[in-house]
Amino acid sequence: MKFYYDGCCGDGYFSERNLIKAIYTAWNVDADLWLLNSGIKKIDKYLLLKDQATLIFVPAEGNEFNSDLLESFGYYMIDGFKWREIRRLDNNKVVKYDWSDVKQLI
Repeated sequence: MKFYYDGCCGDGYFSERNLIKAIYTAWNVDADLWLLNSGIKKIDKYLLLKDQATLIFVPAEGNEFNSDLLESFGYYMIDGFKWREIRRLDNNKVVKYDWSDVKQLI
């Protein structure tokens, strides 16, 4: 899967096979995350972003907003004991990644 991220530290692209790992990668730099639609290799700034990609995650938004975005992928977001957590819809298990394992975008 190819992703586009946009945040205060800039924007760019990266590839990742695992959606949750991609979310953690964007979350690490406080960036919004978009999944590029099939056939799109690069965002055309003159077209509407929603026609080129699907919004996946917005770190500045609340759990309900992000859960709506993640629902079609089988996930939701809630407040955990210390931090927000991403959980699977089918079994409510927390989906975690070691932060040291995510891509460093900046």
